[in-house]
Amino acid sequence: MEKVYQVKGMGCAACASKIEKVVNKINYVTQANVNLANEKLYVTYTDKQAIQDVEQAVSQLGYDLFSEEETVDNSDDEDAKKKIVFSGILSLAILYISMGHMIGLPMLFENSLINAIVTLVLSIPIVWWGKHYYIVGFKNIWRKQPNMDSLVALGTSAAFLQGIIAIFLMAFQKEDVHVYIEAGAIVLTLVSLGKYFEKRAKKQTTSAIAKLGELAPKEARLLEHGNERIVPVENVRVGDIILSKAGEKIALDGVVIDGYAKVDESMITGESMPVTKQKGDKVVGASLNTNGALTYEVTHIGSETTLAMIMKWVEQAQGTKLPIAQLVDKVSSVFVPVVMFLALATLIGWLLVGESIFFAFDMMIAVLVIACPCALGLATPTAIMVAIGQSARQGILIKNGEALQHASQINTVILDKTGTITNGKPSVSDVDTSISEEDLFVYAASLEQLSTHPLAHAIVEKAKEKQLNVLSCQTYTIHDGKGISGIVNGKEVMIGNSEFIKEHTQYEMFSEKAHHLSSQGKTPLFVSIDACVVGIIGVADTIKSSSLDAIQMLQHQGIEVVMATGDNDITARAIAKEVGIVDVYSGVLPIDKADIVKTYQEKGKMVAMVGDGINDAVALTQADVGVAIGSGTDIAIEAADIVLMQHHLQDVVQLIDISKRTMKIIKENLFWAFAYNIAMIPIAMGLFHSFGVMLNPMLAGLAMSLSSVSVVLNALRLNRKRGRIS
Repeated sequence: MEKVYQVKGMGCAACASKIEKVVNKINYVTQANVNLANEKLYVTYTDKQAIQDVEQAVSQLGYDLFSEEETVDNSDDEDAKKKIVFSGILSLAILYISMGHMIGLPMLFENSLINAIVTLVLSIPIVWWGKHYYIVGFKNIWRKQPNMDSLVALGTSAAFLQGIIAIFLMAFQKEDVHVYIEAGAIVLTLVSLGKYFEKRAKKQTTSAIAKLGELAPKEARLLEHGNERIVPVENVRVGDIILSKAGEKIALDGVVIDGYAKVDESMITGESMPVTKQKGDKVVGASLNTNGALTYEVTHIGSETTLAMIMKWVEQAQGTKLPIAQLVDKVSSVFVPVVMFLALATLIGWLLVGESIFFAFDMMIAVLVIACPCALGLATPTAIMVAIGQSARQGILIKNGEALQHASQINTVILDKTGTITNGKPSVSDVDTSISEEDLFVYAASLEQLSTHPLAHAIVEKAKEKQLNVLSCQTYTIHDGKGISGIVNGKEVMIGNSEFIKEHTQYEMFSEKAHHLSSQGKTPLFVSIDACVVGIIGVADTIKSSSLDAIQMLQHQGIEVVMATGDNDITARAIAKEVGIVDVYSGVLPIDKADIVKTYQEKGKMVAMVGDGINDAVALTQADVGVAIGSGTDIAIEAADIVLMQHHLQDVVQLIDISKRTMKIIKENLFWAFAYNIAMIPIAMGLFHSFGVMLNPMLAGLAMSLSSVSVVLNALRLNRKRGRIS
């Protein structure tokens, strides 16, 4: 079981790490992940008792928790904007009072004490609006779990404390003392401004889910007893009949029972050209009927629709952590305590070398404020969220973040043949039989009517074309990768490849025909009735127009492309030759495909398996990256890490390109986040003071805010490249 929460109040990676650490220790919780970028907690648990414990534990840490079912009050976003505007106005006034004279502006007050008091009074509203930093920051220090809020709280508190002490010294000892109140006020304003921009930028990373949600139609044309009425989609049930007119969206997933239309599925699959839909075709909810009219029977509603599943997969994937993020978690857990130690060392160090307490305080405040664990925490999740959202818009559904990282390292791609390299819509091309064709197809279709395999569908369609009445099938057994058998009309019927038939009877009469069909790239299917082969059916499947180009592009990148199919060797090699594949594994069973994947993995290869059928499910699970064709079976889609909605192989090339660009962005983000902290903290400590290089707390606060925003903006660069690879 899984539950998703919105978490409000997290300030940095240390916050996320702390919540994860606490929740993962709770009984019955098997896994807890926190995504700082979308501010969500993902909890997997085995007992409902865990939920109450999770909510209590996170609340005790000082964070607000909202379940997905609850409505989160976002009105504070507008309040935050107003507070930042007023804080900015007050900060400008404070800057003018405290520093205006340095650039030749007239002094508002000649008396330094009055200047300091006015500055302190103007700072009070800023402190009040930023009280969150103090409440959370000091609470976490008390719990020995300091975070970024703790650094801001300590740094600005030190500035205000120094200012208050300075005011008392000026009032009672009648001496001018430099005051750093303005530093605390302006740092608070800059940090709040940075957080506001960061939040706005982060919202863009989650725009993919929001846009998907907006696609869902609100109403449907329900047909009942010949009458048509408009109803909310929530009132529609599986099996209901819906009418879709030109210009309207398909309300829910279904199967066309009447009509003809061109349907634009680009918002779901990324395919730019409208797709023809007629009787027997599947339609997807939220796609657009561009012309014509369709009547269809609803097959999926609510959370089971294609759109709902896409949204679920995208959001779950955005919440996962990449293996590379483990380094960030380790650094974040010790980062804040180390910074606090360095700040204290800075204060003591400058005092020991004879500098004034006020100078030492200035340096200490700068160290506390300059450090930015936020940039580290945002480096990975923001890039993941943008990449997965961008992929979804192109019809590539990445179901977990780890697959995204592995896809960038792929050097071997293993392809199934039927439905992957070929269109997966085979048709009967040849028939040779010792009985009548009608009898052959009656028995064959009667057995195959319960199968979902594309070859079975071809036989059933041929029987329909001949207007034959199929018989009931008493028993039915699937022999994975070989064929099927069952009892039809009291007779034992078997259909399958030569290996399967050879185990039960002789087929020499049709062996020459089988060889001829295979040499043409067709699949020969033997039909046996009561242990006697009575015919052979040749089934042909056309190669997808995109397969050759996609395979050549993969090979051009140095990626080894392999075919693994249950088809016979002659047919398999004929197809492989047309698309430029050299390494071919034919006649393989489902478990054999998984073993082939494992063999390449044992050679040190990073393997992607691409397939669409039940017989590919084991191999998809075994592969480093399992890729299912969206037109495939539910089992294959469930077993895969990634689903290609457009059904063609060029999206495998697109996937690898997106994953490589994403990992490049993540590495850039991590490099700059680490480099920023490594470079800026020594400067803030004053180690280069003798060279005239130093940072005051205000500049430190600005730099810290900009570092977080820059990481998010860098991740958003993934949205720029929207064209497809060709």
